[in-house]
Amino acid sequence: MANPVYITDNGTDISNSIDWSTVDLVSVLTKEVSTLKFNVKLGAGQTTPAKTVPKVGDVIKMYDSSGVIFGGTVTETEVTVAGLLFTYQISCTDWSYTLDGTLIAKNYASMDPHDIVLDIVSTVGGTAKGFTTNHVQVGNFLVPSIKFNYEQPTKALEALAKLIGWDWYIDADKDVHFFLGAVDNGIGEGGAAPITIDETSGDIEWNSLDIDVNLQNMKNSVYVIGGLYDKTFTALDAVDVYLTNGQQQVFSLAYAYDKSTLVVELDGVAQSIGTDQQTDPSTVQVLYNDAQRFVRFTAGAPSSGQTVLVYGKARIPILAHASDSVGIATYGEFQDSIIDRQIYSVQEAQQRAQAEILQFGHAVYDVKFNTLTSGCKIGQTIILNSPKLGITNQYLVIKRIEASVFVPGTQGQLEYQIEALGSDNVTFVDIISTLLQQENANTTVDDSTVLEVLLSLAETVKVDDTVALAHESWPYTWG
Repeated sequence: MANPVYITDNGTDISNSIDWSTVDLVSVLTKEVSTLKFNVKLGAGQTTPAKTVPKVGDVIKMYDSSGVIFGGTVTETEVTVAGLLFTYQISCTDWSYTLDGTLIAKNYASMDPHDIVLDIVSTVGGTAKGFTTNHVQVGNFLVPSIKFNYEQPTKALEALAKLIGWDWYIDADKDVHFFLGAVDNGIGEGGAAPITIDETSGDIEWNSLDIDVNLQNMKNSVYVIGGLYDKTFTALDAVDVYLTNGQQQVFSLAYAYDKSTLVVELDGVAQSIGTDQQTDPSTVQVLYNDAQRFVRFTAGAPSSGQTVLVYGKARIPILAHASDSVGIATYGEFQDSIIDRQIYSVQEAQQRAQAEILQFGHAVYDVKFNTLTSGCKIGQTIILNSPKLGITNQYLVIKRIEASVFVPGTQGQLEYQIEALGSDNVTFVDIISTLLQQENANTTVDDSTVLEVLLSLAETVKVDDTVALAHESWPYTWG
């Protein structure tokens, strides 16, 4: 019977040439790409030579008894020499590497997350590269807006997932999974794990169980600071209304306004407007400064008792807040803030805040264990039951799986180290990723930006050169 655990390179089984003690498969939900690493040995003492040494760009797949558990591309090879042996260290990245070949620069507004994901995959040529979207869940709600400025598609999908509190990954068959995980003690769209974490079933290696419950990453009160959105005020609902006192010449404004729409009235009479520090004050009645948000009367302070009315299209800063009253009542309030200048609507800011509450608004159950049972996948819901620990029906989501051989050096059974969480956890990768995304989120590439494409072209040019020589006599003759 063929061994159910094997690795192929471009479809060729290379299992007999692999140093199985070096095999390390890591699958991570949403936050990181999945990777596979192993060594291939060539040289003296090898009884079964390799048919193929993987090269960068090759397609690698790994199988266990449940089927294919990794699919991706060789992204790095390193060869070392020890005596007469050549050892090739092979590093593979899942299909995210292929999807990220094209950047996404696009805006989405009032769309179901399902439709946004399908459009991202289609826009970057994912369908032509063999990607499918069979496991992209329909949200049955609209994402107010989200914008991507020449970002890798995987980072765009991660940003969308963070915005609405969902998860995503690409499986070994190039199918994109985008879904809501387990919430409120229910099985999420990732499906149910084939095992449970308990004291009696024998599904897990009991002495490997590690349960960590902490509040360090709790965020049950979240503020989101976004960019600016436009709101048009009229004379009837203006917020910048002031009464003159005969001494005040400069009036600070609540908002910055689009100058082309700005109206300044003094007791109902419209004033002529110029730009502060640019317009000759003698030519207008009012100067406007949009950076420092004020208007200044050029002829001095208006007489007392008059009404100054300022209105037009205002640029209003976005600030949203969401909180979890149950979590606050249980643990107290733990506040956090998010800054994203690419959020252009209050609805989007509120959704981002609510998603953060969904991910981090509870005590974190971080459960780790080992198992020899195959079939567990990232995104699946797994249930923790331990009467000895006083835990009943705690629903967790599998966030990370690391697979290695159970008996070192053999091709046999795999052992799976699984990490499942009941709420999200902040890691070093999260911090670095957030810093990079914030830098990109606060870099403006608006719709009027002109894209200049520079192409290298090979062009053949034929050059002829003719030289005319004139002389009266040569100073020598052939002998």
